Formats: sequence, structure tokens, C-alpha cells
Amino acid sequence: MTVEKNIDLKDIISFLESELMTVYGEPDSVVVRHLKDPEHVDEFTLDWINPLKPDKQKIAETSKAKVIIADKEVVFSETLKNQGKVLLVVDNPKLAIAKVGNEFFVEKPIPGIHPSAVIHPDAQIGENVFIGANTIIENCIIGNDSIIDANVHIYSSVIMGNHCTVKSGAVLGGMGFGFEKDENGNLFRFPQIGNLFIGDYVEIGANTCIDRGALSDTVIGDYCKINNLCHIAHNNVIGRNVVITAQVNISGSNIIEDDVWVAPNASIRGWLTMGKGATIGMGSVVTKDVPAGETWVGNPARKLEKNKQ
Repeated sequence: MTVEKNIDLKDIISFLESELMTVYGEPDSVVVRHLKDPEHVDEFTLDWINPLKPDKQKIAETSKAKVIIADKEVVFSETLKNQGKVLLVVDNPKLAIAKVGNEFFVEKPIPGIHPSAVIHPDAQIGENVFIGANTIIENCIIGNDSIIDANVHIYSSVIMGNHCTVKSGAVLGGMGFGFEKDENGNLFRFPQIGNLFIGDYVEIGANTCIDRGALSDTVIGDYCKINNLCHIAHNNVIGRNVVITAQVNISGSNIIEDDVWVAPNASIRGWLTMGKGATIGMGSVVTKDVPAGETWVGNPARKLEKNKQ
């Protein structure tokens, strides 16, 4: 259920201070109550204009909102001035509205530990952490300002940074799937004694499993976003700002460099490198290294060649 707010515009301006280029109009005594989709904007909406729109000035001048966030291509025209609007000019309106939305409009759980959660006495839990119902926290480290939803299991091998979010049903730091055969073909487990390092501002989706390392460590870099129902096996080293979308399977011992995007249902074989800024297409089966900046699609995945005009 959406709760109406009464937010002083001056507080929003103060929050965006480092990103604001200019403020036009009279922000004093202006109150913002909500964010809305374009079809339901009213005078109390904090509206924003996508920089990709071709008719940004018209959108600003016809918006019902009193306050609009836009880039510098939208000018504070006589029409906007006569309408009594306030124009907040930033370089990236979508990023600005995202930050404002998370700061002022997203309902965050109150920090605390649910009575049904099981916490190891030696676990190191940071400040302002929320831990949900039936969650199991072993002897691990969880950084400040993190949210751990219900029914999560975090093993003792995990060292988690600050401002992380882990959704319900995730299993972090369990033993990886590694075995060796004896002379009779019988399988024996290879030791899984490494750690799982999770950086700052990482989000991990519902029912996602990330294994600890075998003899080395599994690493998830800062600002990575991992969607629901993913599997990340042991010894993967994942850089910063990597996006792993739903139902992705990543076998062990890959290197996934910064800014890689992995689309839904993709599979990555193992012992491969995904270069910086690479894109792995939906449903792709990756069996070879992917160079930086390239897009690979298909089964087996191949480089997507752009059509020459």
C-alpha cells in the first residue's frame, strides 16, 4: 500500500545539492507527496522527464506537476514561469529521481532482528541491519545498513559489505559442487573451504544461491545486482557493477570483469573470462572467453555482428 508523504521541496533540493545544476522558480513552501507514472501525475507529484524523449519542453509545459526534474535542454520558459512551476535541472534526471525515490519514498524495514531468526553468537552484525523471520545467520560478517529478508541462510564463510540487500530464500556461502573420482570411479567431495566476499551496495535476489570458494574465494564486487533464481558456483570472481538477471547459471572459476551484463537464462561454462563491459544475450550458452565490450548470443554463444549499412 502506497503511503502519502508530505515532503518539503527544500529537503529534496538539499539532498540533490551535489547534482543540481540550477533551480528555477520558487521552491519555498512547496510540498511533494508522491511519485507517479506519467498517466497519473498531479500537482503534488515530483515529475521527471526522460532525457531520451524528443518533446521534453512540451512535456514540462503540459505536466500537471508543480515540480519537475529535467536536463538542461528543458528551459524555464515563460509558460513554466506563469504556471508557477519549479524546475530542477540535473545532468541525469532518471538517476536523480531514483536517488530521491529511494531516500524519501521507498518504505524501508526498521532495523532489527526478528525473534524467529537464528543468529550465531559470534556473528558480526553491523549497525542499522534488518534481519527477517526464520533467517539463519552463521558465524559470518554483515556490514552496516544491510537488509536480510526472511528465510535467508548465510553461512560462516561470508564476509558481506555495507548497504547490501538479500531477498528471501537466498543461500549464501554454502559448499560448492566439486568432486574427484577414485580409481573405481567413485566420487569424493573436493574440499570447499574458501570464503564468499560480497562488496558494498550489492543486491541478491530471491532464491539465489552463491557458493563459497573451494581453496580460493568467491568474490562479488561492489554495486553488483543479482536477480532472482540465479546460481553462482565456487571460485567465481565478479567485478563491480555487474548485472546478472533472472535464472542465470554461472559455473565455477570464471572471471567476470566490471560492467558486464548477463541477460536472463544465460549459462556460462566455467574457467572463462567475460571482458569489461561485455553483454551476454538472453538464453546464451557461453563456452568461450568473451572479449571486452562485445555482445555474444546464441547456443553456443557467438559474437553478435552489427549489420553494416
